Amino acid sequence: MIELISPTGGREISLQTDTQRKFIEDEQHRAQMDGALTFQWYDLVKQGEDHSVPVPVVFSWQEHEPENNGAAYYLLVSEHADMKDAWFYVTEQTEHAVYNLKVNTAYYWCVQRNGKRSEIASFKTADTLPRCIKIDHIPNVRDMGGYRVKGGRIRQGLLYRGGEFELHMQLSDKGARELLRLGVRTELDMRGEARGQVDFTTAEAIGIARVFVPSVPYAAIFEKEHAPRLRAFFEIFADPTRYPIYFHCWGGADRTGTFAFILGAALGMSEQDLITEYEFTSLSIWGVRSRNYGDFQAFLQGFAALSGSTAQDKARTFLVQYAGMTHEQIVMIENVLLEKDESGCASV
Repeated sequence: MIELISPTGGREISLQTDTQRKFIEDEQHRAQMDGALTFQWYDLVKQGEDHSVPVPVVFSWQEHEPENNGAAYYLLVSEHADMKDAWFYVTEQTEHAVYNLKVNTAYYWCVQRNGKRSEIASFKTADTLPRCIKIDHIPNVRDMGGYRVKGGRIRQGLLYRGGEFELHMQLSDKGARELLRLGVRTELDMRGEARGQVDFTTAEAIGIARVFVPSVPYAAIFEKEHAPRLRAFFEIFADPTRYPIYFHCWGGADRTGTFAFILGAALGMSEQDLITEYEFTSLSIWGVRSRNYGDFQAFLQGFAALSGSTAQDKARTFLVQYAGMTHEQIVMIENVLLEKDESGCASV
């Protein structure tokens, strides 16, 4: 008989580290940080340790009177009580760590071996954001889903942001398998520096389609010469067949951070969440990002000058006037990425 030990009893588990939790909570300190930062977005330098990786859920069990025939255990984890669509993990141990579960989600699990299955236990992941993602050898990866908007939330598992897979970082075999497990279909590559250097990306080698849209960060996005690329970038999100999408520059920090701000604002994220999402990159290896940084402040000033009374209104103004998006395309993005709550409405 296989006895499940942990997690059981509907226990709630946080996927954030103590460092990540402290960073989120220390809003006053982050708001007062010196904005005179020294990094160059186009020539990043690795700085310090990577604190952008989430905490795994560690599953443990024991087997009474096991059959010593070398058979492996199969750990099954599902979002459904009947174990439908379960992910399974194979191990010879009686403990296994699983990364990249969704936040604020009830999970069910069991273990089977030699054709025998344990009882089913349940637990819930805490509502702690952002949802960090572990992709082996690639820092600063997270899901933009889970954030509350008026009438609902942004869906998890559809919109990933992070760093590159080749050139300065190298995606491992383990990382590639995790991207496939997450179901990523499209790599949206923002690296102008990749032109002439990357003819065939690592993601393409494992069956993920690449869309190459060289991009610029911060206030430069308001320059008219970049309008065609802005449209090429944001149109990808209006195509439901492209999801899940992984968009990235070099470090997932500045170009990625700027476009994530616009996209998150258009979906209805609060200004506080938008700032935190930008600053969270400070926990990766690419140096501190602060709301007080001069280039980010210039971007915020340009964004504030857009017509509209809310951040969402301003972002939609940007998508229409600067990126040439239609109202129908914006609605399509909403339909894909927003899940409604019981009120039946998820738009602001």
